[in-house]
Amino acid sequence: MINRLRIFLFTLLITGLITGTSWGEEHIAKIGVLAIRGAEQCLEKWSPTAQYLSDRIPNRTFVIIPLDHKQIYASVKNGEVDFILANPSFYVELEHWYGVNRIATLKNQCLDNFYNKYWGVIFWRADRSDIKRLSDLKDKTFIATAEGSFGGWRMAWRELKELGIDPYSDFKSLKFGDTQDDVVYAVRNGRVDAGTVRADTFIKMHAEGKIDRKNFYVPHEHGEKNVNCPSFPHSTRGYPEWPISKVKDTPDELAEKVAIALLEMSSDSTAAIKAKCGGWTIPMNYQPVHECLRYLKVGPYKDLGKVTITDVIRTYWPWILFVLVLFFVITGFSIKVLILNRNIKESHVKLQNIRAYTRGLIESSPDALVTFNENGIITDVNEQTVKLTGYTRKKLIGSQFRSYFTDPKRAYLGVKKSFEKGKVTDYELVIKSKTNDETIVSYNARVYSDDKGRVKGVFAAARNITERKQVEKELKEAKEIAEAATRTRSEFLANMSHE
Repeated sequence: MINRLRIFLFTLLITGLITGTSWGEEHIAKIGVLAIRGAEQCLEKWSPTAQYLSDRIPNRTFVIIPLDHKQIYASVKNGEVDFILANPSFYVELEHWYGVNRIATLKNQCLDNFYNKYWGVIFWRADRSDIKRLSDLKDKTFIATAEGSFGGWRMAWRELKELGIDPYSDFKSLKFGDTQDDVVYAVRNGRVDAGTVRADTFIKMHAEGKIDRKNFYVPHEHGEKNVNCPSFPHSTRGYPEWPISKVKDTPDELAEKVAIALLEMSSDSTAAIKAKCGGWTIPMNYQPVHECLRYLKVGPYKDLGKVTITDVIRTYWPWILFVLVLFFVITGFSIKVLILNRNIKESHVKLQNIRAYTRGLIESSPDALVTFNENGIITDVNEQTVKLTGYTRKKLIGSQFRSYFTDPKRAYLGVKKSFEKGKVTDYELVIKSKTNDETIVSYNARVYSDDKGRVKGVFAAARNITERKQVEKELKEAKEIAEAATRTRSEFLANMSHE
């Protein structure tokens, strides 16, 4: 930040001395420029363009602010510049994130021609016999300008990736330098095996006498067959040249004046000659740059193919809401069912206990207990009934109640009467057991119903009164004998008295 401030103040001072401008009377317009070959070279190349704009647009003084790759984003985001001149990769990102808008595209000069496109070179020293093709770069050291550099990295990265080479995993090491000149020197001096820069930078360094192109090898494996391809060495397909863009808060009126002035710049003007360009043209279509960044999944496309929770919610929120509501409804029903099941289970246990208790009472009864339906079919018996009849429980259940009595008709009428009266009825019947022994029983029957009052059957209790009946019979006979004896005695005494 301190270095940028010094450069800015130095630029203001030089511009003021040249033009004799009073800063208090004019407005300063700052043009941030990506300094791919260093701040000094950047000022030398672009300050005449700033002066050209200052001369064409009244009451405005334009100054150049050199920026490195790391300073571009913050300068635009914080409003430190009014215009930005950087590679098209930066433009696409700044347009997406901060709303910059391109107003013109550079016509760059390379050798004796002007181009509104530019290319990249991948290169290594010509004396390297172990590197003949791009595929030979695997397990080699490589250097590029910066990860945000388009001509100095991303152009080459795309070509390598399309050949199945992943620089981040297939290279022995991947380094990023400071300027494009530094990258060329690093390869020339053998510090790394290969590198990449803008093609025109490579050509200009040769023209400036800084390197000899014969000492380097540049592969041409990009497959671009366009007739507009340049004759100078290049290893990548071409992309639209650098755009100059206005930042979001720069007035449209000022941007229009700048755009008109740049489009009217002639190729023989001082500004164009110093910038080594043929002037400017209308804004190019930067869709090819979008395609490159999309393929590499960087910049605005870094999350391409990734599905985030926010994306899912934004796209499918009605379905998500429906599923959530359905989930809570199902959860509520499930909880209700669980509670009901628990209650049913508890009720079942209680019922089992009641049944066990009731069964215990039934089995412990000294009477023969029987249940039967309105048709007289036995539905249940206790052990005393089994002992009394001599038949098994299995034989008894399902058979006719009346079939076990010596007078079946009377037994049937008793069953029918029980259902008709719906109350307790008492009978004395003779049971014919399995051994044909006749047992006199006294039984009473009561109709039983369900919770809704519907008659379900008859519950009968039979008690063996054979012995009691025998005793009663014997007592009766004894009484009759006694009475007969008494009558006989009375008659005898009566007869004696008459004599």
